[in-house]
Amino acid sequence: MGSERRPNWGLAQTAWQPTKRASGESGSGDALKISQQIVGALAMPSPRTTSPEPICPLPIPDLHRLPRDGSMLYGIGRVDASGRVANHEIVQALGWQPGDRVEVTVANRAIVMRTSPGGLVSVPQRPCVVVPGAIRHRRGIRTGDHVLLAAAPDHGVVIVHTLSDLDDMLSDYHASRSLAS
Repeated sequence: MGSERRPNWGLAQTAWQPTKRASGESGSGDALKISQQIVGALAMPSPRTTSPEPICPLPIPDLHRLPRDGSMLYGIGRVDASGRVANHEIVQALGWQPGDRVEVTVANRAIVMRTSPGGLVSVPQRPCVVVPGAIRHRRGIRTGDHVLLAAAPDHGVVIVHTLSDLDDMLSDYHASRSLAS
């Protein structure tokens, strides 16, 4: 069709909506901006096209926005029948407690989670990351599948990727590195 198609490295338009604050309540827009930058840097590109176009590298320039102080946490966990992914270290670092409300958003191929008073998901009695059924279905995640959890605890954000997304990301990265050599 003549138009050139390039991967979209940014977030979906609906990804992060600021939480409304009561008048007089102070809040930090900086924290939200930093969280958005982290999510943008870790968000997966749109699915590959079948065109013969050269592979575009991952958004390496955006990775400078990730904390370089070792505060990022990564883990791989198995999804149970209720969508729970147990990773004590990540949940503890996020400070999630039973009953906390969590906002879940799908941005490109990533599932982004953060606490929010208006969140539709509740942290269960045994705190863990919970991926809602509709989102699991949309992303093709089944019971027993393993997922990558990438957390920025200082910003209250955890990003969930399927392992097939991780495979694609690594393949694309290494292919782009070998093309550059």
